[in-house]
Amino acid sequence: MKNLIKNILKLSSLTYLLCCLVVITDNVNAQTNNSNSKPNIVFEKTSHDYGVIFAGDNGEVVFNFKNEGNTPLVINNVVASCGCTVPKWSKNPIMPKQSGDIKVEYNTNIIGDIKRSITVSTNDPDKPRIVLILTGKIVKENK
Repeated sequence: MKNLIKNILKLSSLTYLLCCLVVITDNVNAQTNNSNSKPNIVFEKTSHDYGVIFAGDNGEVVFNFKNEGNTPLVINNVVASCGCTVPKWSKNPIMPKQSGDIKVEYNTNIIGDIKRSITVSTNDPDKPRIVLILTGKIVKENK
């Protein structure tokens, strides 16, 4: 009888130890998976050079991006460096592996060099701010 009780206690201790190991392993896996669960914004390009264009030409540019992460990507805000540049973007979250774009309209009636930036704020912890660049030159059309 004494041996039976000792064996039951050993089994109970072993069972308890195994349960603890399972709980610890599950917690480690959950933490590892959570650390990899984040959005990841990847732009096709982050700059656009208009080259030399005439005043009044089309100044629209589209910056395409994809959410390469595992959780929804949110574009919190997009701010241009001056009022001559107007960005437009979707306020809806971009789901994992989906694409989105930021349309930028530059006022091409301003003669001279183009050197403008657009700052994109996201919920991507590795890239909370991305700067898009516009360059080029606007000249008056000779008539």
